[in-house]
Amino acid sequence: MLPAALDLFHGLNPALKVLLPAVVITATLLISRARHLSFATDLGLVRPPTKPLVGWVLLALGWMLATDYVLHWRGAFDFSPWQAQPLWVSLARVLGVGLVGPVAEELVVRGLVFSRLRQAGFAAIVVILLTAAGWSLLHLDYSPAVIFVIFIEGVLLGAARQYTGSLLVPILMHIAWNLYAVW
Repeated sequence: MLPAALDLFHGLNPALKVLLPAVVITATLLISRARHLSFATDLGLVRPPTKPLVGWVLLALGWMLATDYVLHWRGAFDFSPWQAQPLWVSLARVLGVGLVGPVAEELVVRGLVFSRLRQAGFAAIVVILLTAAGWSLLHLDYSPAVIFVIFIEGVLLGAARQYTGSLLVPILMHIAWNLYAVW
């Protein structure tokens, strides 16, 4: 378990859960443009083929549901905390954790970092494993079993990025995962 001071996302004000990833997205796009990086080539912001997109999302959902069934990492569906808080807090949580957060993480990890490592000559499998490991480290506040599940999800996200050439596939996979987990 991380000390509270290092747990950057879980204890944040709900508005910051939206603003922090929005700042990361904006900064990443601005830095990319300033460095003359291609949104399509360097970040993978291209339209993916439909069939592989659906297949990768279904694979991620299958992994998510299977691991939750075995490990119960998600916990019970308890909506009482949602009902006890103001609507704007719930909306901010869903927007930040379920949508904007995954876009920010994927833009950095499987967008910039992934493409930089590939351009540096690292083999695809090495890049997939390195980015999965790095991304797992962002989630150290979870149990070791859940971190392992997150690592494998990171491998799936990286494989989807490599196979389809599109960052949009891992973004949609990550959004589906987080929307399930946030409740």
